[in-house]
Amino acid sequence: MSNSNADKPLENYTTHPSLSSLPDEIVLRCLARVPRSYHLNISWVSKHLRALVRYGLRSIRHKSSLYVCFQQEYNDSSFHWFTLSETSTTTTTEYGLVPNPTTFPPHKYGSSTVAVGSNIFFIGRSRRPSSDLWILDTRSGNMTQGPSMSVPRNVEEAAVGVIDGKIYVIGGGGYQEEIQVEVFDPKSETWELAGAENVRTIPRSSASVEGKVYIVEYEKTSVYNPRECEGERLVKIVSERLSERGRKETVPDTVERVCVVEDVLFACFKRLGVMWFDTKIDVWRRLVGLDGKEMFIFHADAMSEYEGKLVVLYMWGESRVDDSVTKSVRCKLVSVHRAGDRICGTIDWSGVVGTVPSSFCFLHCLAVSE
Repeated sequence: MSNSNADKPLENYTTHPSLSSLPDEIVLRCLARVPRSYHLNISWVSKHLRALVRYGLRSIRHKSSLYVCFQQEYNDSSFHWFTLSETSTTTTTEYGLVPNPTTFPPHKYGSSTVAVGSNIFFIGRSRRPSSDLWILDTRSGNMTQGPSMSVPRNVEEAAVGVIDGKIYVIGGGGYQEEIQVEVFDPKSETWELAGAENVRTIPRSSASVEGKVYIVEYEKTSVYNPRECEGERLVKIVSERLSERGRKETVPDTVERVCVVEDVLFACFKRLGVMWFDTKIDVWRRLVGLDGKEMFIFHADAMSEYEGKLVVLYMWGESRVDDSVTKSVRCKLVSVHRAGDRICGTIDWSGVVGTVPSSFCFLHCLAVSE
């Protein structure tokens, strides 16, 4: 029996159009939906795509501002907001923290904060449970009170994440371990219940990646997936790290900060420093440099994404001038990209971005779309 396909002449076969055959405007819109951590892989496809990744995407990216809030220790009414500012010359680029001119009401800060678009949402309170929600429009500077949650929560014990533009609040019910997950829709400005979850009442750090909320604790990482059936949405896994030799080892370490950069979850642990979470095999891994060697960043008082880069902020050293004692605020801007199954990091800039009184400590750090 003959193969009918073999009898067809070659001219009868049609080829599917490639991405490069499309107009640049359409290609750029497609690339804008691809996480920046994959841009290096795309750049290897062709010189044309490499040029679009390097230069074309810059014209369509949304600008963002990094908002940083300091609190004066032992003073619940002393809060100071800054934004990270870039100053460039023909030869160098420098960064510095400048006071934010927006007037922030001082009684709204003991809360968890997340940014959706150009708005900052202040959820609940620390120290004592609260159902409050306040919304700051960073473009106008107006602060308005939103609808209250149905359950008062202690935000130091709650996990907060943003999925598909909606804000998820998990846990934080004090002695009440099983508590309703609440979801806030900024468009309709309404809360809805999303089922009860059993969450331990201990301090935690959380962030959203791949449509899930990751809750990072001591020796444990939990994953909340709203798309699962009720009772299966919160999954707890033992936190492990992948050692340099490829072995899995437990992570009995306290997490200090977490953030997401281009769909990659990063955390700073007290002893291990900054690591990223490999969601394919559920392990924490170190960044590597361009030379393939492990990259160590051991301290972060605050972390966030800024213009597609990992921003690490920390206090360093003290200086005395007359009766004043100040601390330097240092910053590292780290470009991250995928190389096979690894995340590579490059420190693009490092330096001092400002000085603050020694009594200041970091409270909030988040990127807000302009």
